[in-house]
Amino acid sequence: MAQPHIFKNLLLLSGGSKVATSRIAKAAVRKRGATLHISDTTPNVPTSHVADQFTVLPPSENENWAESLAHLCEKNKIGLIIPTRHSELLHLAQAADLLRQAGTEVSLSGESTLKLCIDKLDTYQFLLKNGFPCPATYPSPARLNWKELNPPFIAKPANGFSSQGFLQIEKEEDLKQVPSDWLIQTKVTGVEFTTNLYIDKKGEVACAIPHQRLSVESGEVVYARTRRIPKLIDLCVEVANKLPDAKGIINIQAFLDEATDKIEIIEINPRIGGGYPLCDAAQGHYIEWLCQEHLHQKSIPSFDNWTDKLTMQRYREAIFSL
Repeated sequence: MAQPHIFKNLLLLSGGSKVATSRIAKAAVRKRGATLHISDTTPNVPTSHVADQFTVLPPSENENWAESLAHLCEKNKIGLIIPTRHSELLHLAQAADLLRQAGTEVSLSGESTLKLCIDKLDTYQFLLKNGFPCPATYPSPARLNWKELNPPFIAKPANGFSSQGFLQIEKEEDLKQVPSDWLIQTKVTGVEFTTNLYIDKKGEVACAIPHQRLSVESGEVVYARTRRIPKLIDLCVEVANKLPDAKGIINIQAFLDEATDKIEIIEINPRIGGGYPLCDAAQGHYIEWLCQEHLHQKSIPSFDNWTDKLTMQRYREAIFSL
């Protein structure tokens, strides 16, 4: 029988304002008699008040970032890191060996999957190659023949996330606003969904929970509802199975036109998402499962008994400190 990991403290990397997710992580470590560590590049983030211990780290682009992170993990007996920020994923993958030497595991897909998901053009080509439904995508405004296509379109950075820099293109002159290295994508119709998936260390999907994104602010869902839609679930599981080395928590964003039953996938995010607290409340306890797998070497059985039609509504809450 495999021995439990020698370290059992948890680090939520770049916690930012993810207070609900941080509280879920804290509950998972407290039941183990362990502590929750949270980091960010500035001390002025709300999750600093949730952490048992908060640490300021340099940005991941800093040449000393990996060494600083490894030192933090070794000093504080961190057994597992859960990343939350898109821009840190590849840096974290490159630091994985150094972190293992410090006694720390990382919940992260392999580098092939990370690169494929982070570059939106690569994502499109992966979806197209494998026959998955997705909107037509063009690598730059210059490659778009306006006369042959029907607007509207969406323009976005090739490596963007959380709808950053999102532009809607209604007429040809709107293309003048779009940087030459951005993607142009046919605008999809229907209802937007995020499906949170848990992929175990063997690369097998243990759970998939979709939620409808009813209201979004700054790219993050604030009003959502879980919905059991077998066709959507099956498609997302197929996508995850085709990814070269997906592991841990990923989320897939798609639109479902309920009038035509057509689904189109727009993004794959290889990290924990802003809507994860709804997944956890619906009994998809992915952070707990990560702890079981990485800290205690336990297998995660397939789970489908999650709560359908559970609604999450978010509101602004203030944290005060001296």
